[in-house]
Amino acid sequence: MLQKELSWWQKTVVYQIYPRSFRDTTGNGIGDLKGIIEKLDYLKDLGVETVWFSPFFKSPQKDHGYDVSGFQEIDPIYGSMQDFDILLESMHERSMKIVLDLVLNHTSDQHPWFIESAFSRDNPKRDWYIWADGKKPNGKKPPNNWKALPGGPAWKYDENTEQWYYFHFLPFQPDLNYRNPKVKEEMFNTIRFWLDKGVDGFRLDILHSIYEDESLRDDEFSWHLLPSNKNVASLFRKHKYDLNLPETIDFSFELREVIDEYQPERFLVGEVFGSIEEMSKYYGPQNNGLNMCFLFEFMDSKPTVKVYKRVISRIEKALPYPYIPTFVYGNHDSIRYISRLNNNPQKAKLLATMQLTLRGVPFVYYGEEIGMRNVKFDLKTSEDPIGKKYSKFPLGTIVKLLNISVSRDGCRTPMQWNSEPNAGFSSNETVEPWLPVPESYEKINVEKENKNPSSLLNCYRRLLKVRKENKILSEGLFEFMNGDADKDYLSYRKYINDDEIYIYLNFSKKELLLNCPVESPDLYFSTLSNRVALDIEAYNGKIKLTPFEGIIFK
Repeated sequence: MLQKELSWWQKTVVYQIYPRSFRDTTGNGIGDLKGIIEKLDYLKDLGVETVWFSPFFKSPQKDHGYDVSGFQEIDPIYGSMQDFDILLESMHERSMKIVLDLVLNHTSDQHPWFIESAFSRDNPKRDWYIWADGKKPNGKKPPNNWKALPGGPAWKYDENTEQWYYFHFLPFQPDLNYRNPKVKEEMFNTIRFWLDKGVDGFRLDILHSIYEDESLRDDEFSWHLLPSNKNVASLFRKHKYDLNLPETIDFSFELREVIDEYQPERFLVGEVFGSIEEMSKYYGPQNNGLNMCFLFEFMDSKPTVKVYKRVISRIEKALPYPYIPTFVYGNHDSIRYISRLNNNPQKAKLLATMQLTLRGVPFVYYGEEIGMRNVKFDLKTSEDPIGKKYSKFPLGTIVKLLNISVSRDGCRTPMQWNSEPNAGFSSNETVEPWLPVPESYEKINVEKENKNPSSLLNCYRRLLKVRKENKILSEGLFEFMNGDADKDYLSYRKYINDDEIYIYLNFSKKELLLNCPVESPDLYFSTLSNRVALDIEAYNGKIKLTPFEGIIFK
């Protein structure tokens, strides 16, 4: 198959920053835009090309920015529009791209639009949100049986107008009504506002919930208690009428038309939930929808050869070239992935090697490159509104049995820069950061790992460098090489026409001797920092892999 030259976004590596937790320059314990600017050279040196920022728009901060009260304003807690302009310019000067987190589904209940909408039933902005009469008696029961994503009814009663408004996530985040053309026009203009400034793309928050059933029909019963990344059913509801509606998929095509008005190319990556096959619909039949979707089944996969081979094969089938998959291990909503690996840095190096060599766009969450661990917090002191919601419930046993984290605070702790107080996160060493810095920072931090050639950080650096220097790794097609009977290792090749590179990954605790597909292999990378060659002659023409070692060779 002859391949076309890929666009920049099809071969980039994206690094996600949670602004509250990256670097605080004001000394108030909360990260800010100037702090990000201060660390751009670190990101450039690391080798990432594109940075996605969780929201820093104007917000009451009840959900730390995902409750927006001004889509075209910077919240003062993070800085000013001038700071943003400097950030944008500074990134572009370094040939780096900037991606913003856009919350299209809802606003804050303190947004001027909602304040107007809630003022009276005949307010001009009333139908900018979803309002409905309650059921009898006296309309004091919700309009239907829909459940919000974190649990509980998806409706809140408004005493002033004696109607209910709908929210998919949390009560202070009312959903916008996209059946109203004025809402759609206003949000498209918001997208253009940032694109006109020079923003290179958007991550779209919970996009799959944009549209709801127009008739507000009761949801159907499901046996699923908790949502999964394979199935949106949860809390004994199928979510048939509020998630992944055909109108929402069509909406993704409209969004693509907006960003395609701009050159050079921009991109959209959607946070949408469901199976890999369901997600592929958002890409569009002619690749005319979202440029990419997060494929969360991969993120949740058990780290075994069998599971990864099955999931990656499904991704390749559902999203063949020229569609572009994504490969993500963590984000601001999920348990840090190294903690799912029992905090084993060797396994983390192995999985990083896989992530950065598969066909698609890798997304790296801040701190993954140094092995930052998930932190346990008492729900009673949770900053996360979901943690607060459940702080009064005796969830300990259930949480342990299901291996879930109710509070998202654990993956959002401040970036660990050095072994100084507060891990060098704040310019004020005596301030208490918005989330506590874990004790592990003294051993796990950028400064310490910089000095260690075999550290996880330097492994990421070497990986990103070899990816950038070898077009096949960032742009090539993909093919598994080992059979399904092999349970200890994965092997695959990346290729462009007749040129190919091989990746071998040992998922076992034992040494492996594996057949070499070439006579004189040239080693490009090993998770072992001191390995410089593959001596196949010493092993009768076979490759020797140490436990949890990953290699790239030609």
